[in-house]
Amino acid sequence: MTDERSADDLWLDAMEARQMGETTTFNLLREKTLAANPEHPDALMSEVRELFRETGPKGDRPTKMSLADAAIGLRKCRTVLEIDPERDEAWVIGGRLLVDELGMFEEALSWWDDRRMVEPTEVIPLVEQIAILTEFGEYAEAADRIDIIFADKDMESPDPRSMMRLRNLSEQIKRAAGKDNDFFQPQDPDNDGWIRIKAFSGRKPTTETYWLFFFVMPLIWIEAILINRIMPATGFSTMILGFLIIFASFLLGSRWVKSQVHKLNRPAHELTRAINAELTSGLVCIPESMRETKLYSTLRERRAIAAMNRHDKIVENGEKMSRKWKLSIPEWNEFEAISDDEGVIDEIVETVSEVVEDLSLGSMTSAVDTAVEGAEDIVEKFTDSIKEKLVDPD
Repeated sequence: MTDERSADDLWLDAMEARQMGETTTFNLLREKTLAANPEHPDALMSEVRELFRETGPKGDRPTKMSLADAAIGLRKCRTVLEIDPERDEAWVIGGRLLVDELGMFEEALSWWDDRRMVEPTEVIPLVEQIAILTEFGEYAEAADRIDIIFADKDMESPDPRSMMRLRNLSEQIKRAAGKDNDFFQPQDPDNDGWIRIKAFSGRKPTTETYWLFFFVMPLIWIEAILINRIMPATGFSTMILGFLIIFASFLLGSRWVKSQVHKLNRPAHELTRAINAELTSGLVCIPESMRETKLYSTLRERRAIAAMNRHDKIVENGEKMSRKWKLSIPEWNEFEAISDDEGVIDEIVETVSEVVEDLSLGSMTSAVDTAVEGAEDIVEKFTDSIKEKLVDPD
């Protein structure tokens, strides 16, 4: 017997089955939902979330999804956004698929700019763009995007996670600015970065944890023992002083470790940039001899399977990258505040004046009717203004 229920009814049954832990029934009902409506947004997003079942959509580890699954997931996100452009989850997962799973950084820049057309005051799209621009050495563009976040009073305040990312990216931009043109350009085979990469190609990247555990912590222990022997145990104040000395030593040691690890891992960061350049351009710039090294293999092992499958196809194609290659930056969408739209402002002023006039005459009903009609006209003018800017940003 054919199930003639609507897609929404089927999906409600699927949700009930999931809440009851009936996974098989849920999957069957989800299939029926999509059979009834192939563009059902909730069912599509449910399938997309399952692509990340190894880590979850916010996981930091590489996922196990294939290249085909990543492409299908991105297509489903696009389908959902065509139906519901304000679906935040589809924007976030689609952006992650483009960057982490597919390595399509140029597409990701446009993706997040399209998101800004829906939510111009949201910070996350700008943070994602800044991260991509910084990764490819476009520090001036990245700094301009940071200025938008903090200079525009209409922008949302960054959440703690975004603020931490912005702080780290700002430090990276400042370091690059202090080195003038001493940043790695993988498209140039004569760049000094290739010499550094070759020199360190036989080892794996190091970590701050390793240095803290094997270098800083032993020194802290020695310091603690010396303090215990040198400083007499005369009271609580002596214990506090000893604690402050050890804590200060740990902070200084942590800062030193961070700088040392950054220097030691610079070749790894530069080779990562070269891999990302190959992924986003579809061209090759890494010497063949470098692809057999431990550093190259280690970096690839840490990346998503889908991205590395795509990278293999690019390497196999073997089309060389030009020395003049540069990250393709889209023409950013520009946004104006509502207060800049004179037509909308005039309509608001006129409506308020008419409402005040009706109230002064003692006609509350007329004032309410005027306010409602005025609000409808304001919304219509504001919508027309947005449509004009979408069609012709200039």
